[in-house]
Amino acid sequence: MNVAFLLTQDRGGPVDLTVSLAQELAARADGPRVSIVGPAGVVAEPPALLHPTHVRSKADVAGFAAVARALSSLAPDVIHAQDRRAGLVASVVAGRRIPVVMTMHGVPDRAAGRWVTAGPLHGRRPGISGGSRLIADAVVARRVSCTVAPSRAMAAFLHRELRVPLHRVTVIHSGVRIPAPRRREREIGTFATIGSFAPCKATPRLVEAFIPIAAQEPSLRLRMIGDGADRAHCETLVRAAGIDGRVEFTGYRSDIEAQLERADVFVLPSVNENLPLALLEAMASGLPCIASDVGGVHEVLDNGCGVLVAPGDIRALGAAMNRLIADPELAARLGTAARRRVATQFSLARCADEHLSLWSDIVERRRR
Repeated sequence: MNVAFLLTQDRGGPVDLTVSLAQELAARADGPRVSIVGPAGVVAEPPALLHPTHVRSKADVAGFAAVARALSSLAPDVIHAQDRRAGLVASVVAGRRIPVVMTMHGVPDRAAGRWVTAGPLHGRRPGISGGSRLIADAVVARRVSCTVAPSRAMAAFLHRELRVPLHRVTVIHSGVRIPAPRRREREIGTFATIGSFAPCKATPRLVEAFIPIAAQEPSLRLRMIGDGADRAHCETLVRAAGIDGRVEFTGYRSDIEAQLERADVFVLPSVNENLPLALLEAMASGLPCIASDVGGVHEVLDNGCGVLVAPGDIRALGAAMNRLIADPELAARLGTAARRRVATQFSLARCADEHLSLWSDIVERRRR
């Protein structure tokens, strides 16, 4: 089988998952032929996986043409679009000649009022912009052969809100590599988060929750891994509280595993998520995790392996952080359980197997 992944983004969870899946499958002796059609630099090893193209917008005619040429030379049996724009491009370029699979990784903030079930975005009207995004998603989902939902919550949303027939939706939970276990300190010294600093990540709320904790616990640190629109606001909050030396802003980092090794607890304060790869990576590393109960998060994290809090609730976030500070043994148990949960249910190998099974079924049906 010949599979071409299509990307129009150059960073973020969909990119990381795509590259990991491609590398996992390419390394298998009996695996399919795999390639990535996407922006330069999204994958370094092996370089032969990448066929550089970049579609910068929905109106980028040259970008569409470049993708068409790349796909023509690759002659894939299946195209798997791994971001929203890629789904549109693939559905236009491939027509009905090549089956297209699209993964719906999330819902934009402007339309999240119809997606999230709690928190500050719940019930917010999508407006013209958000509504048009949902209409476009529904149209593309009807054109492709199958839409992959990384969570059961997303599958339900696709059927309920976008009216995508259930037989054209498949749930495949995202997966991550399981790093080697390492010894962790019993005491909690450093909290960390990873994200784009987009408004939906609610990083300022994490800073606000940390400020009173920092006043009570002089040795505690907070590492903010990533970059984006809300970083400046977070830095302002930190300076105003006089804790500049206690909060580190690392900027965008690609060495996520190494970054997580420097943390004792992972915190995900988002108010809009589907199934965040950063959470899975933190759990796989054995970190105790605190996360907002939004989207498909509860399908991965529950009270047996982490702490769920109401999205947007700063007091609840702070209380969860204080709980783990006060009970390091609980934190250790949660971290061990989190790693076990991901290893048994959300590994990259399992994710790759399920994708391979889906593609094989689609190709087989096509040949009948």
